[in-house]
Amino acid sequence: MLASCIACALLGLLPSSLLAWEPNATDLDKAVGSGKFDEYLTNLNTWLSQKAPADASKISKDTLTPILQDPTVTLALAQRQFIAKVGAGPLGTFANADAANKTFVGWLLKNPEALNEYLLGATPLSIPAREGNSYGLSTSSLHHWKTIFTADPDSKEGVYRRLAIATALRPPGTGSPGSGQQKTPTQPLIRYNSFKTAHKNKELFPSFDKLTVWEMQFVVCSGASEADLSWGREMVNTWRPDLRQGERVVETTSNVWRRNSPVPHVNYRTVLDGGGKCGPRSSWSVFICQAWGIPAIGVGQPRHACVAYKSLNGWQVAYGAGWDASRLEGMGGREFLASVASRERNDFSQVEHLRWFASALPKEKATAVLAIGQKMAKSAPISEKQLKASQKADEADAEPSAPLVVKNASNAAPTAATPEPTPPGVIRLVGENFFDTGGITVWGGEPRVTVLDSYKGGKQLFFPQGMASTWVGYKVDIPEAGTYELTGKVATVNGGQSMFVRSFGAMVPIKKATATNVWRNMTKELGPQFAIDNNPSTRWAVNMGVDKASIELDLGQPTTISTIMMDERAYEKVSKFVLEYKEGTEWKKILEGTTIGSSYAKDFPPVTAQFVRLTTLDCSGNTGGPTFWEISLGTVQDGHGWISLPWTAGLWQTTNDSSRFVPQNEGLEPCG
Repeated sequence: MLASCIACALLGLLPSSLLAWEPNATDLDKAVGSGKFDEYLTNLNTWLSQKAPADASKISKDTLTPILQDPTVTLALAQRQFIAKVGAGPLGTFANADAANKTFVGWLLKNPEALNEYLLGATPLSIPAREGNSYGLSTSSLHHWKTIFTADPDSKEGVYRRLAIATALRPPGTGSPGSGQQKTPTQPLIRYNSFKTAHKNKELFPSFDKLTVWEMQFVVCSGASEADLSWGREMVNTWRPDLRQGERVVETTSNVWRRNSPVPHVNYRTVLDGGGKCGPRSSWSVFICQAWGIPAIGVGQPRHACVAYKSLNGWQVAYGAGWDASRLEGMGGREFLASVASRERNDFSQVEHLRWFASALPKEKATAVLAIGQKMAKSAPISEKQLKASQKADEADAEPSAPLVVKNASNAAPTAATPEPTPPGVIRLVGENFFDTGGITVWGGEPRVTVLDSYKGGKQLFFPQGMASTWVGYKVDIPEAGTYELTGKVATVNGGQSMFVRSFGAMVPIKKATATNVWRNMTKELGPQFAIDNNPSTRWAVNMGVDKASIELDLGQPTTISTIMMDERAYEKVSKFVLEYKEGTEWKKILEGTTIGSSYAKDFPPVTAQFVRLTTLDCSGNTGGPTFWEISLGTVQDGHGWISLPWTAGLWQTTNDSSRFVPQNEGLEPCG
């Protein structure tokens, strides 16, 4: 009995180093305080190895599952992986750099959720790289994270913690430079605060809240400036609010196109203005997705560049060929899809924990654990249809067609805009209340305006890109003849755009028109009668190759005239013409000129005549085939004028009162 008591007493006097070691806060604090992590890492390896079954043949998913569900084991695994990947030496140097670093490292090593988010976010996408487990982690990301951690207490949990980690792992400007990117990347803390503010203000799409750290990296790494990212969101709200529906802002790329663009791509506003081929369009696609919180990556294809982005239906490749022709993140599209699919599995974290566990075990045990992880990680095969699919494949470097816009398809604000009071003497035109619309097609598509729900309520008009001209017509009661000014609220995405405003029906009625030539004898569709019908959507057209053609106008009775207005609009082919009137049997010259264009107006000495003849004598180049939308005669010019629209980079701006026109009666129709 005495011997037994003595033995117990002696056992109580044994040093703690001879007892079985377990992870503990005291040893961890000592390692952080001294900056020496080698001993702590060795102890973690030994302790974790003892947790696995002694017999490798007994290692199975069933035997490992309860072990990996133990919170102490989970934290020890994350600590071991973190210290091993950063390196005990570099981690110690980082911790010893200043007191804030020690505080940050101590917090991180005791926070299993933060450690796991960081380690899983930093885990390579490539499956072979994951299985090899030979990658390392740089202290530079810890420095960026610590800076954000110290500056903002909100960064310690939730979506802002994931935002902080993502920004630290993949700082702004990471990756290949593209059109519009700023030369000096933004500091990570500035980028973090920018997206945090946008998130708090509900400017980002809802899907942003659900992004993992790995996905969020492809948002915050944008090479755009904070000003451009903010502008990109506001621009879509103003110009294309319909694309908020379904998070489809990548479709703005359909409007960013121009061959041999002369506009320098200084920033993304100038990319929108100047457009470009595949490179600038790829850069634009990535940028506009990132501005709204959508992960996006530039994609290389044979002699082409496009975009991959995470849509509401998963990762898509767009504006090029399918995944099999794509290369991104150092791998082919097929491997990328497979790697992403494995990351998106519910057991992704469990598989990675098995790999971390294996790295702490002797070879025989490690092999058994890795085999279980590999078996769990197998994903369903990717279909050939998936590999060939590409969104907007028909627009890969092609001339853009008019975008498909569905009326009332935006997620606009639920409350309607309050109508502004109309001051005395002002006529207010409601944009959606036009009676007709049309235009001239250049690249294809439909040259008609579309009514969209404005983001802040009310309605707005969308004039499609790639049209020679598009117009809308309004019927307006003009109370009295006089000079009127026109102002409008516009968002102009390209420089050099303008709007021509004209009223119709104020000049002398013309009874009949005959012509010497009509396009392919299509008199019912393109005859001379359409040049005098006061309708901006109809025209008289002449056969290609014909320079000289005449149209004779019958006023019905002798009428005094002293002015002419003509609209040759988009094609603008005439380079020489003469206007004559008939006196008896003789044609006498009224005036002659060269170019006509969209808004020709000319006064001349009064003459009295019933028959007037316009003859084109020459056309530019050798194409011929002049076309006239409208020819009007009278004594007072109808109201007309050009408004040079300011380049607003897609944001709302009110035009100045520079357009003055003189409608003589009812029937004002702006054409733009």
